[in-house]
Amino acid sequence: MAATTSAPKSLSHLFQPPADICQRCEGRVYFLEKVGPVNGVVFHKGCFKCRACDQQLSLKTYFTNTTDPLDKNIYCHKDVPKTSTHGYDARAMGIQNALKAPSGGRHGYSELSRQQGQAPKFGSDALFIQQPVSAQTQYHRRFQSNNDQHHFYPAYYSAVSYMHFHDNTNMYTYNTTSRFQKLEAYQKQLEETQRSEEDKLMENFVEERQEVSEQMQQEMDKEWEVHLHELTKKFDREISSKGKKLKGDDQKQEKEEMKRNMTVKIKKKQEAMTLRLQKKAQEETSDLVSKHSKQMLQLLQSKQDEFRQELEVELIDTAAVLDEAMKAIVPKELPPPHPPRGRKRDLYRDPSFFQELDEDVFKVAERDQSTFTELVNDLTRHCLTDLQKARAIFRWITVKDLNVMEFEDGVNLDTPLGLLRGIKYGTETYHTLFMRLCSYAGVACVEIKGHSKSVGYEPGMKIREDTFQNTWNAVLIDGDWWPVQCNWGARHLVLNKDAQAKPVKSKKQDKIRYQYDEHYFLTDPDEFIQEFWAQDHQWQLLEREVTLEQFEAMPFVRSVFFHYGLEFDHVMEAVIYTDNKGGAEVKVKVPEEYAKDLVFHYQIRFADRERRNETEFRSAKLERFVFHSLVEGSALFSVHVPTAASYFLEVFANKIDDTNKIGDDPNATMMPFRLKCACKFKIVCEELVGKMHPLPNCASGEWGPSKGQRHFGLKPLTHVTGVINVDNDTEIRFRLPRSLHFLCKLRMNGVEDTMLEKHVMHTVHDETLTVRVRPPQTGQYGLDIYARPEDAADNHTLAHACKYLLNCTRVNDPIELPLNRVEQATKTAKDKWGPSANFDDLGLRLLSHREPIIEKTEQGPLTIEIGTTDNLKLSSKLLREPDEDCQDKVHMKDNGKKAKFTLNLPRPGNYMFAMYARKKKEDNQYNVYNYLIRYTLSDADSTLNRKKKGLFKK
Repeated sequence: MAATTSAPKSLSHLFQPPADICQRCEGRVYFLEKVGPVNGVVFHKGCFKCRACDQQLSLKTYFTNTTDPLDKNIYCHKDVPKTSTHGYDARAMGIQNALKAPSGGRHGYSELSRQQGQAPKFGSDALFIQQPVSAQTQYHRRFQSNNDQHHFYPAYYSAVSYMHFHDNTNMYTYNTTSRFQKLEAYQKQLEETQRSEEDKLMENFVEERQEVSEQMQQEMDKEWEVHLHELTKKFDREISSKGKKLKGDDQKQEKEEMKRNMTVKIKKKQEAMTLRLQKKAQEETSDLVSKHSKQMLQLLQSKQDEFRQELEVELIDTAAVLDEAMKAIVPKELPPPHPPRGRKRDLYRDPSFFQELDEDVFKVAERDQSTFTELVNDLTRHCLTDLQKARAIFRWITVKDLNVMEFEDGVNLDTPLGLLRGIKYGTETYHTLFMRLCSYAGVACVEIKGHSKSVGYEPGMKIREDTFQNTWNAVLIDGDWWPVQCNWGARHLVLNKDAQAKPVKSKKQDKIRYQYDEHYFLTDPDEFIQEFWAQDHQWQLLEREVTLEQFEAMPFVRSVFFHYGLEFDHVMEAVIYTDNKGGAEVKVKVPEEYAKDLVFHYQIRFADRERRNETEFRSAKLERFVFHSLVEGSALFSVHVPTAASYFLEVFANKIDDTNKIGDDPNATMMPFRLKCACKFKIVCEELVGKMHPLPNCASGEWGPSKGQRHFGLKPLTHVTGVINVDNDTEIRFRLPRSLHFLCKLRMNGVEDTMLEKHVMHTVHDETLTVRVRPPQTGQYGLDIYARPEDAADNHTLAHACKYLLNCTRVNDPIELPLNRVEQATKTAKDKWGPSANFDDLGLRLLSHREPIIEKTEQGPLTIEIGTTDNLKLSSKLLREPDEDCQDKVHMKDNGKKAKFTLNLPRPGNYMFAMYARKKKEDNQYNVYNYLIRYTLSDADSTLNRKKKGLFKK
């Protein structure tokens, strides 16, 4: 027995079919005279001889060169090259570099470096922005300040009621409550003035919309009259030419058709007008809010100077202290845009830093405020720094779930609640609200325009001036400008339902959502540039400008990528070109602290417009052309596409918790979890040499033992990678954390699973699982391992634990297997619906559906029962028209007397369900019964019922 975790030099061989050229004579090999494949090549029957002595060999007597993996020839037992030891040297580790990532710390990025504030690398040096993304540390000396300790300003003077000062002999107490009330009164007065300007602007919007609407209606009325006149003239001409009066129904029908066309035209014009006016309203509102924000900041600054002069006269001895306190309100001069002096983690390590502040914000969000002054005072009452103020405003905006909030028609549009209503219905924007509230809190905030890789953007797209436009904010914190994107920070609340959301105390209160995206609050500029590109390069907050072309070429990443500290192992671009064998690779390095609990998945689909939503190629799912494994801190996605085309490869990730693992309760079901997009690439194959075959049809997901270790605690003792080279047979062992029940399935393309059952077995002894595989012939196999707690109920479903890819290069006693390819099964089924001659001969009988054509009109599983005997082994094949393999949607139970097939049809369509049977002591199997299943939903206007012809029609 020989087994190794090594694999060939690249993964391309996993998808390539055997050659049709004889290894010995280099002539073409036809099917009837073919022997092999052997060691990846084929021979003529007459050429299947020993390379050294020309002795004629058979599949039972040949040997291969084990000392040289490049030698494809065969030998007899005397002339085969010998080796003293059966070693596994580094040269045999075919995908060693592909499956192993550098180790040590955080992949060369240690905890010490994180504490020192060094920026992570995302391969940006290829785009010539290495200096921009590292500019934070370079700016540290250029922008020195008197207060290098972040967030320790003296208290905001108006947030306290009393200030105490003392000298050697006396204690002074000064009440500032009156000045706080004065400042609040000034703010409310300015707010009223600004509100009147906004009211006037809104009136102009309404008047303009009415004028445009009336003008449009007049134009459509004129057009209707013209069409009606033309229609009347048409009927008059027809009457004159035919000499008789047309039927009234004909006139009415044509008039109705014209009316419908005009209605559609009016609707399209109205939609275009609404979008145009809405965009104009947003732009003008944004300009006005920007103007009002500057006015509010100027007001605070002027009152700050007035109060300082008053206090200096009254409290000369405390002028220095008060001057420092006043600086916490509004800086006199705003610094120009420049890269921050540190990283976001220098401001705060994690959201728990703001736990108490966030709780206060949640309480404020549960009630309504009538003015912006009142709202900001409630939010910032206990805030001492600009960071805390900006945080409070950001959390208030993102905690309001506009998807579930209901607004009364009479709500005042100038109130905070009215502005939220405007955001929901598209007349206001998040960035204007954030800028407005920051100005009331005395925090400097600006609006930035540019482009983003937002909804609808795909890797490789070109961004035009009028596409993918976006606007966000930059806020001033301790002398540094930081990007803030409120809309994206609250986006997950709108799109996702949060099961952990706290219950609403009253039906009148807004439903509060407590999850949001932390990444978009004070994002590091080198990470922000991955998704947002500012037109004014100074507001990119990088040392060197990033051009639009460079922005387009950068990898498409999302916040999950940064949240878990993921990195690419080498320089990556958004578009990846394959080699001439269709091969491409994406490798993502995972930090050590997340390696055990971070789950990855992927989706691949065609990028061509005509096949944009297709995920299959010739009945095989495209995901079977991707090899994904997680080994030693790296997630590998090796792609070998089946045809020359463009594809989108999307990688998902998320962290799991204890609910997604096997627990103490044996009957508890592992909870499903939601994966979020981490990155996406466009893969382009311009030329493809040869034909790529899909990987075995195993359960979807990663290959290798990591999944079993993560969810079930299975510790691999032998094979730690997803690929195993098998020489005749192999043995795989795991250490078990507890008593588990297992099921092992061996799979091979074109062969029924039932034909491979006796070639895989497993045993459990001394807390060790041993899986033994002895392939019947050379080729490629997939091994699925399922598990559940030993003490779980019998009806408890087994969950997929892990899978391996087995490449068998040698078998001492090969066994011929009957092929059961999809094409053959389809042809057999179409020849006849119902039972075959073997159905009665084998003693089978129908227990449920006695007609071969089944009409299914309701959702849910379809169960077919058949009577059987102990000496029979049943199997099946499920296909959806035209040739989609749906075998993974079939679950079978067979107790020796009755077999039950449960079919979970994925979507409406025509299905062929073929049943096969064989005697347990024989290898030949027979097609015994074929069903035609017509699946249509009762409430759907399905075209399948109206078809007269189809692939499955007899």
